[in-house]
Amino acid sequence: MPFAKYLHIKIIAISIFCLIGIAAHGERFRVITNNTDTIVRMHGYIYDSISKSPNHIAVKAKIILESLPHGSEIGIITTNDTSGYFEYYINLKYIYRIEIQSDQYRRYVENLNPRNILYDEEIVRNYFLEPQIKENQVIRLDNLIFDQGESHITSDSYGELNKLVNLMNENGAMYIQLEGHTDYRGSKKLNMELSQKRVDAVRNYLISKNINPKRIKTKAFGGSQPLVKEKSIEASELNRRVEVRILRIE
Repeated sequence: MPFAKYLHIKIIAISIFCLIGIAAHGERFRVITNNTDTIVRMHGYIYDSISKSPNHIAVKAKIILESLPHGSEIGIITTNDTSGYFEYYINLKYIYRIEIQSDQYRRYVENLNPRNILYDEEIVRNYFLEPQIKENQVIRLDNLIFDQGESHITSDSYGELNKLVNLMNENGAMYIQLEGHTDYRGSKKLNMELSQKRVDAVRNYLISKNINPKRIKTKAFGGSQPLVKEKSIEASELNRRVEVRILRIE
């Protein structure tokens, strides 16, 4: 077969393949522009992390964007007071450092590559800010999971614990008490021992991440303080928990 005819057939085949690919993906087909010097809209909302959908609490915040590595492009946005909405136009050729500041909430920082999250020629991104910590505040480690009767920390829990590590690193004068709870079924003595083993396991994890042991106290409650008293698997899972009490911030 002559080379020109072969090339013509190959081009047609590739074109058909691409069309089939687009048809198969339908509305989910994603087009990423190859032009690195393109301005796109980035918009979204900033909410309180504790509020639950659909009743999100909007947060008034200041967003500072700085292009990396030299900060040649800098922008400052303020969210809408009532809705938490923000909108800004960014250049795809940059990676941005984004810092969000708001009264009564912890500062949020991330590095953002807009090309990685571009969809339909725009970027939609919502942020959930965590309230500032205060003394005697109790933080529940929701994604720290224990199997029934066990104190072993699985790798699925590392993300939640690393958040606590970061919080303690950001607040070097913060002292905490880890409070362990089990479900209320079974032996009170064994439940007390198990809850102590669980807080000890969390404490050891924090120490392994270079948190000073003097900043961490522990207390076991066994099954004496259940969140719910229903006799179900779901209720038992809720009651098996470790909570973090902020003792003091010096």
